[in-house]
Amino acid sequence: MDPGRFDLRAVVLRRAIVLDGDGDPAGAGAFEPVMTLWASYRPESVREAAQGGRAQNVEAGTLTIRDSAQARTVTNGDRIALQGRDFGIAGVGLPDRRTGTIQIAIATDFGGA
Repeated sequence: MDPGRFDLRAVVLRRAIVLDGDGDPAGAGAFEPVMTLWASYRPESVREAAQGGRAQNVEAGTLTIRDSAQARTVTNGDRIALQGRDFGIAGVGLPDRRTGTIQIAIATDFGGA
């Protein structure tokens, strides 16, 4: 993929693990930025859905990032901040050795999260 196509800054947001007084995991905190990556985004669908009793637009697409040790830590439990909007991660593809990229399916529909 042409390096010029990675024209967006995507921020990966992750929940920190909250520990209790004994040092045992007690839950998850708020989403916080953990890394910023150059990315390319291709929208795939926009639809309207009822969520929380009101209609809202839901956008889905594919985010392409460069493969790296840091990028390989992205999971479905993370979120992506892109162009001022938060996206949930629907799936993370395996690294493609041929292109040196990772494909991530993202959507503004957070479901039960």
